[in-house]
Amino acid sequence: MITNPANTNWNDNRRRGRYGVAFVRSLCAQAGVGFFETPADEDTDAIDAMIKFTRGSVPVQVKCTGQFKVGEGNATLDLDPGWVAKWSAEHIAPYVILVKVPSAVPDWLDHGAGDRTLHRALALATRFDPAHHRTSITFTRADRMSTETLYRWSDDLDAFYGHLAGGAA
Repeated sequence: MITNPANTNWNDNRRRGRYGVAFVRSLCAQAGVGFFETPADEDTDAIDAMIKFTRGSVPVQVKCTGQFKVGEGNATLDLDPGWVAKWSAEHIAPYVILVKVPSAVPDWLDHGAGDRTLHRALALATRFDPAHHRTSITFTRADRMSTETLYRWSDDLDAFYGHLAGGAA
């Protein structure tokens, strides 16, 4: 079982951050939408990526944790005041995605016997709302992200632009 990073300059927190982004990217690939990551030196708006649909894109912020258990309870993500200020200034409110992985790095993927590798992770997602998300965001099991979630976001984006153009929402 591998516990230490192959590149010793990577700590577990960096590995967790990369895994969270890669997990969301895999959901986007399965849904057939683009995932354009913000270059590290340009991450000034607390936006990790843009998810590209046919007629537009939505901003997303991805956080990855090994701290929460997602069962009947909730997972609460504390928000940095700087993120809140930046997200509140966006014309299109970002989606905040919390990727939950086991606390031990080797447990993130199950390479067990057989012909497949399984992710032992899940993502929870909700749209940032500056009226309600001032210091934290609470996710519930109902916020579980799947490829179907991305279809809803595409519909929401179409409705947003339709409303701006005076069309039906």
